[in-house]
Amino acid sequence: KEEKGGEGITCEFSDGSTYGPFDMVIGCDGIKSAVKEYIDTRKVSPDPAMREGSQGGSIYSGIRIQFAVKDGDDGDEVPSCTELKQYFGDGAYGLYGTFGAGADRPPTNCAFLAFLDDDYIGPFKKKAESLDGGDGAIVSSLKKETDDNNDGDVVAENADWSQSMQKADTREKFIERVRKSSVPDLEIGPVVEKADRFFEVGVYFHNPFSLRGWSREVKGSGGRRCVLAGDAAHAMPPFLGQGGNQAVQDAYSLAKAIFEHNANVEMIREDNSEDVKDLGGLLRDYEQKRWFPTTSITVKAIFLGYLETGSEGFLSKFRDVFFFTMGKIGVAKKVFLDAATPKV
Repeated sequence: KEEKGGEGITCEFSDGSTYGPFDMVIGCDGIKSAVKEYIDTRKVSPDPAMREGSQGGSIYSGIRIQFAVKDGDDGDEVPSCTELKQYFGDGAYGLYGTFGAGADRPPTNCAFLAFLDDDYIGPFKKKAESLDGGDGAIVSSLKKETDDNNDGDVVAENADWSQSMQKADTREKFIERVRKSSVPDLEIGPVVEKADRFFEVGVYFHNPFSLRGWSREVKGSGGRRCVLAGDAAHAMPPFLGQGGNQAVQDAYSLAKAIFEHNANVEMIREDNSEDVKDLGGLLRDYEQKRWFPTTSITVKAIFLGYLETGSEGFLSKFRDVFFFTMGKIGVAKKVFLDAATPKV
């Protein structure tokens, strides 16, 4: 919230409450970040949906992920380690894994299916005339299906995990997608058949080539700034498993910049030194250090997402040959290890 008087930054929330003033606001508010919207446009929309697609920073990829979760039973064998198994099909791929559920609790089995939204070609929505003879763009039928599965309540994409899809035909539709895409269901099928909970989210990402960057001075705050970290700065598809890892590295790098700024302030107070970098410069250094590795991962993850969900025919055959070749020559391993190696 922009104020006059230079007393700092005041944050106003959707319930009308306000907090502040603050010397800095760090936006770790995710894919539909209000802080990012302010940095990009110097305004904050009351509706988070305005921060999606052409309206804002987050881009819907046209890929969706459905989750089936089967809670463990007493007496289930506890594996010595977690093993993830990936299965490719036509226009989709599945993932099966067993995960710990906490101390003294049996492990949880999960099945995931990443698949293409039929109403989209990549991030581009199909026109209505190609689907129902009408004019203009339409809302994804799969997004509508997600809403319908929650008894008519509109569910925000990537919302909290308490919003489970429990409609009677959810299980059948999951199984139908698996079989339609010819994804092997040897391990995925039993989990879906006995799943206790289902979730579905769309895959979103941020355009990493933003002209405004990751920080901005807030007008009327007396030189205070807001800055981004984590998904708010560089939301990426999950196909390299690096979202949380990169957010931790952001936090480390940003903390170093803030620590250096505080040390500079003390230096100026003690000997009036002016030969120090101001906060704006330190935040730009933080962005420059973190922009390239996160952009590289984002681009690779986008490519992998579309490749792994390649439709029947040339794309799925190309995917199989590509992964086989890259695995044999060691490129696949290098890509995953390079993404996981800290760059701070």
